[in-house]
Amino acid sequence: MKAFINDLPGPAQNIVKRAYRRFQRAYGIPLRPYGRTRLSIGVKPLSVAWGADRGQEIARFYLEELFLREFVEDIQGHCLEFYADQYTLRFGKKHRVTKIDVLNVEHGLPRTTIRADLTKPNDIADNTFDCIICTHVLHMIYEFDKAIADLHRILRPGGVLLIAVPQVSMSSDYWSDLWRFTETGLRATLARSFDDKNITMRAYGNSLTAAGYLRGLAAHEFSKRELNNHDKQFAVEICAR
Repeated sequence: MKAFINDLPGPAQNIVKRAYRRFQRAYGIPLRPYGRTRLSIGVKPLSVAWGADRGQEIARFYLEELFLREFVEDIQGHCLEFYADQYTLRFGKKHRVTKIDVLNVEHGLPRTTIRADLTKPNDIADNTFDCIICTHVLHMIYEFDKAIADLHRILRPGGVLLIAVPQVSMSSDYWSDLWRFTETGLRATLARSFDDKNITMRAYGNSLTAAGYLRGLAAHEFSKRELNNHDKQFAVEICAR
């Protein structure tokens, strides 16, 4: 029956969902977000956009609400961000951030101030940045070890690199998606360029939220308790400072 409902056109699905919620309320059945009922039904995901078309992505919840908020004080001075400056503007305090640069490889992207490929010789000076925010970038770079070495080169002594990569995620040909990282793997990769004792790792997520992320569910379809239970064996998001 549920599989039949899921194959109905959008308007018909909405009618059935409203009727189902009235039934739940009438008989005291706990309400559960619609997406949660799809975790074990069918093979097609609810979203092919990481759940972003349904709400906040689960990976972005971990990145934004947990990791960047924990290390918000590191976002200061001369900051570099990739693709756009959204996190520097959102989390960096105006009186602490003195300059923002945005790095892209491609031509013509808005707000770009530096065009460079970190895996090749470039014109970025050594010891330039106090903070580098590199989120969801490393897994799209073929020679990611070269990119990390260059991030170390352009970071000032005492500066901070904030990095985030997926351990579990759908793949994307559009974004040249190449790699996945475990906590152990990312740490080992960073330790080739940075002193291991200065690396702080975070692994966010669990088997439930990982399954939900692959199925296209959004963060609001899980309780805070479910979202904040972390098991690095089934992590969604791997972050490092």
